[in-house]
Amino acid sequence: MALMAVVAFVVLFAGTVSAGEFDGWSQGRATYYGEDGGTTIHQGSCMMSIQAGQGTGLDITALSDSAPDYKGSCGRCYEVACRPTQVRDGYGGTLDRTHSCQGQKSVIVTVTDTCPCHYPSNAYSNKRWCCGDQYHMDLSKYAYEKIGNLGHGVMGIYYRPNHTKVLFFVCISTNVL
Repeated sequence: MALMAVVAFVVLFAGTVSAGEFDGWSQGRATYYGEDGGTTIHQGSCMMSIQAGQGTGLDITALSDSAPDYKGSCGRCYEVACRPTQVRDGYGGTLDRTHSCQGQKSVIVTVTDTCPCHYPSNAYSNKRWCCGDQYHMDLSKYAYEKIGNLGHGVMGIYYRPNHTKVLFFVCISTNVL
């Protein structure tokens, strides 16, 4: 009977993360793009070929051009996890995203695009999210839905560099929480 209780505990809590699990991670927020079926994620500013099944596949991100580590970020890899929290937008608003996480798992993403602060054709949205009031990633829809609720559109994140990069900007999706 005790063995069954231990097995049930392990199965129930597999994939959850303890509070100390994110020590050493940085905090920010994420939105997503590619809701039109993913075609826009193939036209990134890094001019990289995105292919499902190679590296992180469609799990990619656009990094804000106001981020301190933006310069030279094409091809860089990050591990990203959802962070249940209140999220600020660039206009001073606060959104409750304490229930936005899909479990406590993480995803490895490759930087393939830019989330530009000044973008005339989408000025309101880009200024709201990409202009540096806090660290921001615009995840592909595919990466976002693995860790967060698409219906919320924005979530708090934990992130850290992932150094599993191999040849030609290919990141390997290993070592994920």
